[in-house]
Amino acid sequence: MCQTPTTMETRRVIIAGAGPGGLLLQALLHHRNKTSSSTSRIIYETTLIESRADLGILNQEELQAHRSWMIGLANHGLEAVRSVPDLFEKYIDGIGVDVNEFNIFLGSKKITGSQPSLEKSKKSESFIVDRNFIVAALARYANEKLKHNEHYHAKYDTEMLYVDHTNHRVLVRNKQTSEEEYISYDLLVGADGVRSTVREALVKRHFDFELSVGDIFQCFKAVHIKCPEAVCPTALSVMPNCLPNFNGIVLPETGGIVNMSLGVPRNHFDSNISDDIKSDDANVVCEYFKKNFKCFKLTEEGYMDLATQWVNQRWNRTGMVHCNRYSSLECKIILMGDAAHATSPSIGMGMNTALRDAQKLYELLDKFEDDLDQVLPEFSRIRVPEGNALSDLAMHLYCFDTKIGAKTMVKGLIRGGLNKLFPRLVDPDCQAYLGQTGYSLTDVYQKATEQGILSTHRATNDRIRQEFFEHQTGMIVDKPKSSVWKYFTFAISVAVAACGIAMKKKSSV
Repeated sequence: MCQTPTTMETRRVIIAGAGPGGLLLQALLHHRNKTSSSTSRIIYETTLIESRADLGILNQEELQAHRSWMIGLANHGLEAVRSVPDLFEKYIDGIGVDVNEFNIFLGSKKITGSQPSLEKSKKSESFIVDRNFIVAALARYANEKLKHNEHYHAKYDTEMLYVDHTNHRVLVRNKQTSEEEYISYDLLVGADGVRSTVREALVKRHFDFELSVGDIFQCFKAVHIKCPEAVCPTALSVMPNCLPNFNGIVLPETGGIVNMSLGVPRNHFDSNISDDIKSDDANVVCEYFKKNFKCFKLTEEGYMDLATQWVNQRWNRTGMVHCNRYSSLECKIILMGDAAHATSPSIGMGMNTALRDAQKLYELLDKFEDDLDQVLPEFSRIRVPEGNALSDLAMHLYCFDTKIGAKTMVKGLIRGGLNKLFPRLVDPDCQAYLGQTGYSLTDVYQKATEQGILSTHRATNDRIRQEFFEHQTGMIVDKPKSSVWKYFTFAISVAVAACGIAMKKKSSV
């Protein structure tokens, strides 16, 4: 008896944003087209929309001009990437650096640490890669594997102008030709960053959609310099208070280079850092680093290279996003990555969480056999706690008050030492669990709460941010201290003393 052929349904998926999460999801959906069971009758047709150019067409030499900032792939992100066969091994491995050491620079003193052993986690992996390099690798995979696939479409240099969520279509414009067109969808994935156009549809459609967009309360710059002698080329190095009111981090790159980022809280930027570090003159900045940067020495050429890069870039302030839902059945929309949970790069988990979003969506499609009525609400249920834990951990694992931050760091080092001696009695510092297999970000949030870190830092950080906002917006104006008031209070003190003496004499009569 002949079996009746299964009728295949084409599902049109628009992915807004060709960042790591959006590109991985594209690869996963086409992988699903090839591997889904015979009971599945869905073929995914993807259209990628990205306002910038396709980095996947650049060769390695051309890509060097597009270096951006280094980000870490921990176990979470690596597992997500490896869910697509050959993607890591043939396209990503080799464009980054495996980290095998962790250093803290306290002034010129370097303390070397190691990753503690965690009961539920396999061996820790940390792969540092330039953000644009991994985007280029993921785009190259699509260009090579999918370019002849009738169900794959890529529209680079194309802006998404508007989401018509009622009719399930988007309006886009080609930046080179200015041609506009509507594209219909069955599922729209908003992986389009902090200022997401897709997310606006949820704001318009759902009155219970809660959204907050701000910044990380830091001003920072990042430079790429030749690896100094004192820095291990395969180490992640942090530099608390490396300059007055600045904290820094050094991440390894390929080619004997390191990416050094230095940041200062916004409340210190205007009045509590030297004008020299804000100068547009490379010579002034160069001399400032020579005098004040104590963590390690650079060559004369190295100092000038750092200073030249420093003055040729603006101060950066990245965004933060909190949402109470990441999906809408009515709009047929899912949010992921920075559109859902943009955060500070301080704990290095932003890209890992975006990649994990893509992996979890893929797993839900498999679990519910492509039934979007079940997939979309379940995606929100499991990913919203992770996204908000990510944002809060990135903001509050560190403290804007340098004294409190130093105390927390010392406590963490002590806790780490005790954990090595008594692993069954003392847990390691909560940061040791970040990105590790078997530990979600909500697990880390729980441990950070139990260790008293979040409550202490949150109270201080919120107070500092509120005071800054009050003064910046003119809600509170500092009044100059009046010398008249000083004399007035002195006169009152004298009068009170005189009254006391008079009353004492009267009582003695």
